[in-house]
Amino acid sequence: MSINPSRRVAITGIGVITAIGESVPEFRQGLFNGKCGIGPVSLFDTSGFPSQLAAQVKNKNLEACIDIQKFNRVSRCDLLGLIAAKEAFINSGLNLDRCNRDNIGVIMGGGAGGMRSWEKYRRTLWLGKTRPRPSLLLPFASCTLADFIASHYRLTGFRNTISTACSSSSTSIGYGFDLIQTGVHDIVVTGGSEALSELTFAGFNALRVMDPLYCRPFDKNRNGLSLGEGSAIVILEDYERAQDRGATIYAEVLGYAINADAFHMTTPDPDAMGMSTVMAKALKRAGLSTKQVDYINAHGTATKINDDAETRAINRVFGRKKARELAISSTKSMIGHCLGSAGAIEAAATALALYSQIIPPTIHLDEPDPDCNLDYVPNHSRAQEIHFALSNSFAFGGNNTSLVFGRASVDI
Repeated sequence: MSINPSRRVAITGIGVITAIGESVPEFRQGLFNGKCGIGPVSLFDTSGFPSQLAAQVKNKNLEACIDIQKFNRVSRCDLLGLIAAKEAFINSGLNLDRCNRDNIGVIMGGGAGGMRSWEKYRRTLWLGKTRPRPSLLLPFASCTLADFIASHYRLTGFRNTISTACSSSSTSIGYGFDLIQTGVHDIVVTGGSEALSELTFAGFNALRVMDPLYCRPFDKNRNGLSLGEGSAIVILEDYERAQDRGATIYAEVLGYAINADAFHMTTPDPDAMGMSTVMAKALKRAGLSTKQVDYINAHGTATKINDDAETRAINRVFGRKKARELAISSTKSMIGHCLGSAGAIEAAATALALYSQIIPPTIHLDEPDPDCNLDYVPNHSRAQEIHFALSNSFAFGGNNTSLVFGRASVDI
C-alpha cells in the first residue's frame, strides 16, 4: 500500500501517568518545573541491590482511577495504561458513539508487561501455603493492554503490540502514523505502559548500569540509569478530520524511521552509525532539513557509552555548528527509564513542549561531561520558539526509532 504524503497526522489526545505527574496537567507542571520522580521503591524489597531507587508512581489506590469491575485479571502495567487511555480519550474530545469503531486502530508498545502478576504467582507457589490463582498468569503477555483498550472501548479496527525493547512505544506511534497516512484508519490509539518489577530491577542491577544516586544524563559524574514506570497514550487522528471537529491539536507527527545496529544485545554501536542513520532517515521522511529542527528529546539514559554515542550521532547528522544551536534534553533525568513506555512518555513530553513552546530541562546536570559537548538545557526549563522536534529511542539490541514532530499548523 503506497503512502499518501498529503494525509497529515495530528495528536489530539494525550494521557499520562508517571512518577512526576498522574495526569497531563500534573505531568506538564512536573516536566517544566524539573521535578525529580526518582526515590525509594515501596513495591518490593530493594535491599541488597547496588541501586535501590526508581521513579515509581506514588498513587497507592490506582484501582479507584477507573471502573476496575469492568476488567478482569488486570496487571499493574495494564492498569497504568488504562488510566492513561481514559485520560487520552477525555482529552481528545472524541465522541466514540459518533465514530466508526471499525476505523479506529489500537497499537501499543510492550515491555515487561504483567511481570509483577507473574512474580506474585511464583511467590505464592514457592511459599506453598495456598494455591496461586492461574488468572495471575493471564496478564503476563505484553499484548494484554491493547486487548483491554480495544475491548473496553469496543474498537474493532487494526490491533497490534510491538516489542522492540525500550523503543517499543516509539515504534508503535510510528506504526500508527503509517496507518493514518496510508488511509487504513482515521484514528489510532497508541503508546505504551510499563510497571516496575523485581525481575527487571534485579536484571538492570546485575548489568551494573544503574546509578545508586539518581539518573544524571550527560553529567561527568553519571553512573548509570534509574528505572521508572508509567504510561503515555496518545490519540493520532487525520489532521483534516481533527480540524473539522475543532479538536485541540497538540502537535503533528511528521515522520519516523526505525533501524537496527546489528551490533550487540545491550551495548550501542560506539560509532553511532545506527543512531545517525535513523535520525537522518526520519528527517528525510518528514521532508525536513537539519536546519529546521529546534529541539531533540534525547534517549539520554545516563550510561556513558549511550550518552557519548548519541552526542556523536547528533554532531554527525546536524554538523558541529547546528548541533551546538540545538536544545537537547533527557526527561529520563526526571521520570527514569520507563523501558517499554519510555518512547511514548517522551513523545508526549515532546508534543507538550511544542504545544507550550517550553523545553523541559535535563536535571542533575551539574558538571557537563566534556565528551557531551552540546546544549542539554541543564536543570531549568527554557521558553523558546519550537517549530520542529525529534524524539529519540535507542533500545537494547540496537533497536533505534526516531520520531519527528511539528508544531500544529506550522508549514514545512
